[in-house]
Amino acid sequence: STFNTTDIFVHANDLNPSSFKYLKINCKNNKCQNLKTYNMDGRAFVQHLQDQNVDFDHAIMNLPASAPEFLDAFRGFKGKKLPEIHVHCFSGKDDDAKEKAIARCEEALGCGIDNPSVHVVRNVAPNKNMLCVSFTVPESARSLAKIGISPEEEQSSEPPSKKSRT
Repeated sequence: STFNTTDIFVHANDLNPSSFKYLKINCKNNKCQNLKTYNMDGRAFVQHLQDQNVDFDHAIMNLPASAPEFLDAFRGFKGKKLPEIHVHCFSGKDDDAKEKAIARCEEALGCGIDNPSVHVVRNVAPNKNMLCVSFTVPESARSLAKIGISPEEEQSSEPPSKKSRT
């Protein structure tokens, strides 16, 4: 089968002003089309896409280490189709590290996750791995109470090191 990249539209978000600047520069330098960039809080971004009736197939939630905590933005999900989530996090190297990562995602999402897949992305320290937990947003997430986004969260829920320096 053939793969046509013109059928894909990407919504890319980064709260960090410096990262957002380079996202736009890289987009221009690489002549990216079908790409819309945002400089928003992660939770506000997910809710913005839903409010704009943007259906999406995948959400890639990369680091910071707190990425799983942003899964609460999918509570009360109202999109037509349930997207596949790929969330990155750090974990120890103990035997139950993958189970702990799944539990962390379930706690933030507020419901169980069916058939998650977890893989090691890379070894980051002697006792730490970066993991990626992938799963489809569960149907049960639709019935959960949608979280409220405060004005402060819309501005930033990143640590001060990620905020614009003045």
